[in-house]
Amino acid sequence: MTRSPEQRRRLEAVILAGVAAILFSIGLSGLWVGKGDDTLPERSGPVLPRLADDPGDVYTIEITTKQDRFVLQEDGERSWALLGRGSYPADADLATRLIARLAALEYDSARTSVVSRHGLLGLGDPENGGDGTRIVLRDFDGALLGDVIIGNRWGERGTYVRLPHDDQSWAANGVLPAMAALQDWLNLDFLALGPETIARAYVVPESGPPYFLERPGISERNFVLRAPTGWRLVSPGAGNGTATVLGRVRFRDVRAARFEERPIARYETETFSGLRLEVEIHEVDNARWAVIRAIALTDDAMGDALAINEQVDLRAFQISDLTEDRMIRPLSDIAVRTGG
Repeated sequence: MTRSPEQRRRLEAVILAGVAAILFSIGLSGLWVGKGDDTLPERSGPVLPRLADDPGDVYTIEITTKQDRFVLQEDGERSWALLGRGSYPADADLATRLIARLAALEYDSARTSVVSRHGLLGLGDPENGGDGTRIVLRDFDGALLGDVIIGNRWGERGTYVRLPHDDQSWAANGVLPAMAALQDWLNLDFLALGPETIARAYVVPESGPPYFLERPGISERNFVLRAPTGWRLVSPGAGNGTATVLGRVRFRDVRAARFEERPIARYETETFSGLRLEVEIHEVDNARWAVIRAIALTDDAMGDALAINEQVDLRAFQISDLTEDRMIRPLSDIAVRTGG
């Protein structure tokens, strides 16, 4: 049978496409079979059988990523705290959901056992810079209940998993809640006084003279510079950002408030209702940490002061660069000398 040039070109295209598909399939087979085996390994049942048997026995949860490592501990009443971070309260509901879903993870099918391909599934060892999330669970006596590396989502209903020190990876049935970032566990935006509540602020910056900003009345928009003399704000609202910085702030991290060095700066603010916050700023490894104390100047402010002190007692909170810039900026950034 004689084919036309056009028919031959179409046949060649079909053959090439088939060959490419076969080669692509062979290339991907290592992701599932691994090490050149002809048959897939099989495993069934819970990924963490000891945890599945006793999920209520979990006392500590250790989470490690390439960016961070943190440990949560249960206090005996199903409340959780972060060890090494001033025992700051952690999200108890998230801990309950995480334990339940880890206990329910079940093997579905094998995936790659080639170490160089773990990263494709998000299963690289985080202790070696990989993108996986390692979760270790122990009971009150320190006995191991579960140890697993969690990777990417597998479709809509599953998760890629791998047991540490085992190259074989798996697709497992079950999806975990977001839990790999410290911020998933912490309420670090508890300080929200509201910019409209702020009456005055006193700033001792890292460099330059201390200064005092005050809003003349609750209905006034802008703060005025009360001290020092011989300075004038560069614009009517130049001091507003600094004065109202604690109207709403989200901290980045928390730790125990133990510092060897003296604070590098201070900040105080008062509300019209009589709540005063005193803040000391410390520097550790190029990060800035705020130690906070609330004082009630009136009976109306007593409840707010007690609630804030319960959160901040014996703890320090890492502030962002933006918060630092607004809170303790030098006077020369917002005012100019007028003499005197």
